[in-house]
Amino acid sequence: MFLPVVIFTSLGLSIASSPWFLWTQHALSDLGIQENTALLFNYGMIIGGILALIFSFGLMKILSNKLGACILALSSLALIGIGVFPETIFALHFLTSASFFILLAIALLIIGLTSTQNSFERNIGLLALVLVFIAICSTVFLFHFDGIAITEAFSCFPAFIWCSIVGMKMTRVSG
Repeated sequence: MFLPVVIFTSLGLSIASSPWFLWTQHALSDLGIQENTALLFNYGMIIGGILALIFSFGLMKILSNKLGACILALSSLALIGIGVFPETIFALHFLTSASFFILLAIALLIIGLTSTQNSFERNIGLLALVLVFIAICSTVFLFHFDGIAITEAFSCFPAFIWCSIVGMKMTRVSG
């Protein structure tokens, strides 16, 4: 449930501190190499990735098909990697960043297609499928702008909110 708070706060404060940042011309990771925002952005990604990893372990315990949650865990490790390997370490940053977005979409797709055991699973699965559709559709922005920040936001922000919604439902189901 804290995942979106950490990510959105980190990004919001980083963007607010960066008058040069333009959604249409930059990547979100550009915030991780600027002197005034690097620590906030990178530690936000690391902490957010740790929270996402913990969430994915909880999801493994409740989903009948564990594959989507396992891939979500790998995506979480890649999110940690985004913070550990800023853009100045190009090859590793590119690998972790691309892995994060691809694995996140695959995880949500698998969760969406395999969550059919009960109404809880069906509901979170349906929402996951909607989010994958939004992420895939957001790639259209890649052809219209120089930067990728908008595509990145549409690909992962809804997923962070999904984690919060599912986390709250998990708490109610187990509590």
